[in-house]
Amino acid sequence: MSNSQDESLISAIKTLHDRYSFILEKCQQWNKQSPILGLYRYTNSLNAEKHFIEKLLQEPTLIKKEHVQSTNLGYLEPVYEALESIECKNEVMKIIGVPLPNQDIWLSQVALIKRKSIKVDIIAQNGLVWVKVIARNAKAFRHEVMGLEQKEDDDYCSDDDDDDDIKEPSASDFDSLPIFNKARDYLTAARACHVHYHTPIVVFAFMRIRPQEDVFVQRIMDRLTEMGIVVHLQTPDNDLQRTYMPLLKGIDVTNLSTEKLNLDVSSIFALISELSHHPCSPDDISAIPIKVQAEREASVRCLPQLKRIVEGKELYMVQTAYDRLKSIIDIVGGPNEIARFQYLFRHSLGHSETPFDQDLWSILPPLEVHVIQDAPSTEFFQLLEPPPQKSKLNNGRKIRTRFSEFHAIVFGSGHYYKMTTLTAIQWMEKALADAGVLGTFIICHEPRSLAEQKMVKK
Repeated sequence: MSNSQDESLISAIKTLHDRYSFILEKCQQWNKQSPILGLYRYTNSLNAEKHFIEKLLQEPTLIKKEHVQSTNLGYLEPVYEALESIECKNEVMKIIGVPLPNQDIWLSQVALIKRKSIKVDIIAQNGLVWVKVIARNAKAFRHEVMGLEQKEDDDYCSDDDDDDDIKEPSASDFDSLPIFNKARDYLTAARACHVHYHTPIVVFAFMRIRPQEDVFVQRIMDRLTEMGIVVHLQTPDNDLQRTYMPLLKGIDVTNLSTEKLNLDVSSIFALISELSHHPCSPDDISAIPIKVQAEREASVRCLPQLKRIVEGKELYMVQTAYDRLKSIIDIVGGPNEIARFQYLFRHSLGHSETPFDQDLWSILPPLEVHVIQDAPSTEFFQLLEPPPQKSKLNNGRKIRTRFSEFHAIVFGSGHYYKMTTLTAIQWMEKALADAGVLGTFIICHEPRSLAEQKMVKK
């Protein structure tokens, strides 16, 4: 190899190194501004490539043209470009299990992923947008979908390839192309993994293909669109975010929930607790667990968070939860807490004319909670049963031991009514997800106990 070729390869390797360094720096900036879940998966790949290149630069005589041609930058850079064009990016390279066609068969999240999974390159807009990045150019993509990249002697990226010799598949073969099967998996998973009963938008982002560049590739994209996939073609005048944002019109991405909210007992506690409305020093609390909450309240106020969630919404509680709540209030509630409870449930208690007292409710607006009948989804009660396979986990059940019949009624009813359930139970969302219950339908907030009787009067 000539000196000029050596210098050219070294220059190309240095360019790759600079590009990896630049993208890694941008990732650090993004994470500082707003942490992105799973970003380490992406940066690990970048760092591995960067470290390999640094070793080559230490021994330039080892550099070969294959090191330039086989770099993963061809995929990692389009992912970066997609991330750069998205303002609200939440997670990167997430593995999601594809649900079974038969909903009666139970699988945990781990088993679901092991059976069949998809990788979502970017999750954006608080879960409402899933992006799969396709990094190949039109010619390489055409060869890939037709299986030609399987041939060892096929240099399909060469400009000398004669695409005219490639026979397009028949109609039946076309419909069975792997990309359509993959698209069906993405759409199936998206429907199951709803975000407060909104189905995520699935975007296939073709970052290296231009509109109408290839007739056969365009035919594939048209079919993907017919299936329900949002197809994005990157052009200087059309970045990724512009493709999907019109489809989110009318949805408040920053405050996702259903118009009707299902409240559990812990949420009512937080709404009516004297500690929420009139914070005090931990020294003024006689019970140790509530001292901890008082310390937390001093740094993170509970009511502003709750106000954002409940304001303008219809609030509901199922009968079983209401019965338990009332029995606790009757024993543990202080005068102000009881007054707030009675106002919230004024119609259920037959006191519909109870006036609103702003001093009692501090920053909260007038609210009312309607009591509705229990209607738990069957799948939530199934979580209390033993799994079909032998398991030592969770005392032989499908979900952790703390999940009780009461929880199945409260959260299962919210699921049946298609309402977001509001709770202060910190472990609930992960427990349900681990147990294979798909979708986001819970909002978790700061816990606050009934504290008035434990607060030292001054």
